[in-house]
Amino acid sequence: GLDYWYKEVRKNPEARKTQLNLFRRLLELARDHGKTVSIHSRGAWRDCLNITLESGVEKAVFHWFSGPLDVLDGIVEHGYFISATPAAAYSREHRLAIKNAPIENILLETDSPVSYRGDVAEPAYVLRSLSAVAELKGLSKEAVAEQTLKNARNLFNI
Repeated sequence: GLDYWYKEVRKNPEARKTQLNLFRRLLELARDHGKTVSIHSRGAWRDCLNITLESGVEKAVFHWFSGPLDVLDGIVEHGYFISATPAAAYSREHRLAIKNAPIENILLETDSPVSYRGDVAEPAYVLRSLSAVAELKGLSKEAVAEQTLKNARNLFNI
């Protein structure tokens, strides 16, 4: 994916160009081999969506999406997904995205092995993501688990 929050990328046009070229190439490979992509789009949400659409990739999940709602609308409109991380319990932007995305376009993840507020994440933290989504959507944990499992199976052909 792309990450425009990195200082090097903000200050160096060549670094941004390198990211863009590599992202395009990876999307081409995924498209040519019929693979699903997981997209990191921090600070580059619109570019990531536009480039993914231009590439012809059919299946994508925008990892830990916290971007603008109009970009979220484009993600959903094109049948792509966003993932909910444990940050859905506290990140204002991530919570807003989860709240506004249809449950049919949400996956659960942990973003392991990163640290959440000093606590190193582990796979079991997917339950934190589940709880946050259930709360935001006003659904039971069971309903969220069932739908997000169905979403993952469809997205990854499992």
